Amino acid sequence: MTANEKRKAVRVARRLEVKFNAAAENTAITSDLSENGMFIATCRGIEPGSTIDIKMNLPSSEALFITGTVVRNIKTVSGPDASKQKGMGVELITPPPDYIDYIHSLLE
Repeated sequence: MTANEKRKAVRVARRLEVKFNAAAENTAITSDLSENGMFIATCRGIEPGSTIDIKMNLPSSEALFITGTVVRNIKTVSGPDASKQKGMGVELITPPPDYIDYIHSLLE
């Protein structure tokens, strides 16, 4: 089974600025989104299992505040996987309706 087969929802490539809190506020860019998760491209990833607060501005709404759990963190990439992006996969905890509507609009 590949990593893509394990995913619970279809992902769409979308670059949006997000801010997340760890010890301090960090600004990063998403590389893909789904109804229940996102990948945040960053060199300041947080340890898996950690809960983070994410602030995201969608093109059609005010700021959204989303809580998520870090499920994976890619800190360094070398060798055959050098094309992979550094960052963290985040599973969203109860994403707001505006976020879900935005994802659905991207899939239409």
